[in-house]
Amino acid sequence: MKNRSKALAGAVLTVGLIVAGATSAQAFSGSRSVTLPGTNINLQANAWSQSVLSGGRADFATSSKATVNGSAKSVATIKNTATIEARGVNASISVPGGVSVGGSASAKSLSWTNNNAWISDLGGTASYSGLTVSVHANSAAFAVHQGVKNYVDVWSW
Repeated sequence: MKNRSKALAGAVLTVGLIVAGATSAQAFSGSRSVTLPGTNINLQANAWSQSVLSGGRADFATSSKATVNGSAKSVATIKNTATIEARGVNASISVPGGVSVGGSASAKSLSWTNNNAWISDLGGTASYSGLTVSVHANSAAFAVHQGVKNYVDVWSW
């Protein structure tokens, strides 16, 4: 009986630690980079979305950044396009100011362009409905500097 109690206490502790670990990481995130051809300018796309859904609302954030050796580098044009997608059965999403992507109720996009800047970012709260299992963000980064262009994108999963 003593060993059984110890085993049960150990199992409860293990499950408690697993649950605690699962709730501490409440976000999906991703980051990808490319170099503008013929330059040392790094273009980075970053995406973050809430992984634990509750109440029909999910936060998201995306950014496009231009850097050289980790320091901000202004470019002629830097653009960020955020696509927010609800995944599930009959899942739909709405984002203030968002437009439909490909005729789908489950994906909306926003875009922001800055000139003579190093960053373009978007963020906010999306509303979802249906049997939504997860909400993910895609960040598409585009930059132009002295006529040289490049693009990179990443999903928050």
